[in-house]
Amino acid sequence: MFRKSLFTIGALTKGCGTAHYRSLYSASALGIDGYAAYREKTRTQHLHNVDNFKRKMRDFVSGSSTNMIFTEDLKNIIHLIDNTPEDKQLLKDTVMRYNQQGKELRFGNYVFGPVIMRACYHLGDADLALDLFKTAGTDGFFDQLTSYQILGDMLYEQGRYKEVRELFDSIKSHQIQGGRFPKHCITLTFAACYKENTADSFKYAMDLWKELNSVGHVPMRKATAFAAALALANGRPEITIEILGTIAKGNYVTVRQLKTLALCALNRLEDVVPIFRSVLEVKGPFEKQQTYCREVIEKVQEAVTAGTAENASTTLQDLNRMLEFLETNGQIVNETLDSMLCSEIVSMAQRTNGNSNLADSYNTRGGRLQQQQQQRNFRPTKKYQQLRPGLSEMN
Repeated sequence: MFRKSLFTIGALTKGCGTAHYRSLYSASALGIDGYAAYREKTRTQHLHNVDNFKRKMRDFVSGSSTNMIFTEDLKNIIHLIDNTPEDKQLLKDTVMRYNQQGKELRFGNYVFGPVIMRACYHLGDADLALDLFKTAGTDGFFDQLTSYQILGDMLYEQGRYKEVRELFDSIKSHQIQGGRFPKHCITLTFAACYKENTADSFKYAMDLWKELNSVGHVPMRKATAFAAALALANGRPEITIEILGTIAKGNYVTVRQLKTLALCALNRLEDVVPIFRSVLEVKGPFEKQQTYCREVIEKVQEAVTAGTAENASTTLQDLNRMLEFLETNGQIVNETLDSMLCSEIVSMAQRTNGNSNLADSYNTRGGRLQQQQQQRNFRPTKKYQQLRPGLSEMN
């Protein structure tokens, strides 16, 4: 009963005629902006010669041709193709021909996988990306976490959540780039399970959570929130509480609200009081005001109204007063909890391995020149001791 009345799962309501999906990671975080910029540069360099170059490449990849496809040829095709069936077929044929020529003929260190996936993302064609991944990926052509992440995000955006799980299984089995549990791929997988919200996806997510715990892996906060929300949506608030207990800072806006809902479901209203009290405490002039979603507040109000003998009258009175204060202070917003959970990730910092984000892995000459330019323009700044966490970390 609580499962159905909790909150809407996913970006669409089952049974509606139109589905609205969106990406979990922003285009800039995935390096799509870098691809688009280098695409324009390539087209400028081939001005008035694009069609001739494509015709030449079609001849080169024909069955009777003995011409080689060089690294520069494939790079140009990736950045020159248009959103037409002919050009997409040309990309597939060129990739397959290049991949079959033999690795001993490749002397450069250019990594094609992520760039091809960005090209497919730019064209909005997840089927093309998946087709290329399945045909050329067997030889390790797409064995980069970035390639998996971009492909997974495209599948997620199209609501193909089961395929996101299958993709993650592939990462685990191949241990891409030396790891079984890449943080961003884990986040995407939990997001897909949350959106799918089936018995299978729930079991998959909980099994994955247990596996992560067994090896001491700490998922990102957003991944943890997805796992906790999925447990709550499946009527297991006790699991939600345990999952959220692994987060060091419990005052994140999604974490705080999921915990509130779980406590209400467990009729632990006395434990909601300190959470509300922390939100209503007087903050400093530069402190960000903490808020609650209206739908969450309505669930608390329902729980208070249905308060049983197990709940002390003082607890119910305190909660009623706090609910009034939240409304008066403008700390109740109309944004849904689902919208907050699925908000687009705009940065993919990888501080643990030295990479700044996935966008920086855009391994083209244009991308490297941009990085070099940024390094030349860098000016060191004086470092001050950080006295308190940044405001962005507080919610």
